[in-house]
Amino acid sequence: MKKLISILLISCTFAKAQTWQQLGDFPGIDRDDGASFVIGNKAYCGTGLAAGMGTSIDFYSLDLSSNTWTTISSMPAGKNRQYACAFSNGINGFVFGGESGGTDFNDLWMYSPSTNLWTAKPSKPGNGVRGAACFVIGNVAYIIGGAYSTTDALNEVWAYDMSSNTWTQKNNMPFNCWRSSATSSGGKGYLTFGRDVNGRFKKELYEYDLIADSWTLINNFPSAGRAYATMQNINNELVVFAGYDTLNNYYNDIWTYNITGANWTQKISLPSFGRKGGMAFTNNSILYYSTGINVTNTRLRETWMAAFPVGIEEYVKKENILIYPYPTRDLVNIKFPKSISQKLDYKIIDAKGSVVLSGIFNEIQQIEVSQLNPGIYQIIIGDYTSRVSIQ
Repeated sequence: MKKLISILLISCTFAKAQTWQQLGDFPGIDRDDGASFVIGNKAYCGTGLAAGMGTSIDFYSLDLSSNTWTTISSMPAGKNRQYACAFSNGINGFVFGGESGGTDFNDLWMYSPSTNLWTAKPSKPGNGVRGAACFVIGNVAYIIGGAYSTTDALNEVWAYDMSSNTWTQKNNMPFNCWRSSATSSGGKGYLTFGRDVNGRFKKELYEYDLIADSWTLINNFPSAGRAYATMQNINNELVVFAGYDTLNNYYNDIWTYNITGANWTQKISLPSFGRKGGMAFTNNSILYYSTGINVTNTRLRETWMAAFPVGIEEYVKKENILIYPYPTRDLVNIKFPKSISQKLDYKIIDAKGSVVLSGIFNEIQQIEVSQLNPGIYQIIIGDYTSRVSIQ
């Protein structure tokens, strides 16, 4: 009976699509250009340009299990700002830079959830920066581009080591950009969109190699270039949403980019108007987007979540062998196209290179893996190799 129920669930997985759900509104004043970071099962959101109130210092947490908002400590008095960027090391959160009243900031503030307190950290050397993008690799945050009072867009890259509290300037990007979108995946950084010094809205997708300290153009976004969008990593794919372009079109579309397959896929658009400048973050297979501004210059308090279905994340691209869900806890499901032999050997190999499971299966197979310890395993199917993540 367990196997029959699992097979029925597989059929539902194939039909299931990414979906949107509206959550409770952001509890502060409606705003755009705020900053957010995630620690554990909570997102922390604040700052920004609030409707009728100027720049902000207030912060709130969203419990990603119950989807409930709670007020937390504001940033220190006088540290109001918009256009800041934010990141975390999984223990504490950080807010860097931004602007208020024409002054650009190079300061860095750390928030501790355990004490509900903000602490000043070493400022970035040199000029203040507003509208930078950022991503984290390991324990290092990379601050990319942005602008300040005497230039419309920068190509500077700075690295902040959250362990040693030190700043290091990296090689410049190949172009200047303001309000780009960035994230990391598989130990590399990714950046797209933004407005350059000539006012061009960019659509190029760049990959950053931290070992070589270099940027490589790997693809182009298939629609119009834009700025004020978000890019997040979900299931090791790049997910981009929202923003606006040079013709003042505000977008509600959402796209994924498969890094291995080098292809873009458009998903189900937000069932509401386009927007830009919101606070975005992820939790497992869910994208969250809160606040922002629409084409009528109405600032927002709306909070939405886009849930991506579990079960379509891992392919052996060459032969379209489907391996799902990724990650898993109890069962690994494997499905073959008709062109492949109906009987193949399989082996699951741990990080030490030991075979922990093996067997022979047919077109649809389920492998019980609940007895294995959490971790990343290799699965070898005939001549094909892929990964299995067990939680």
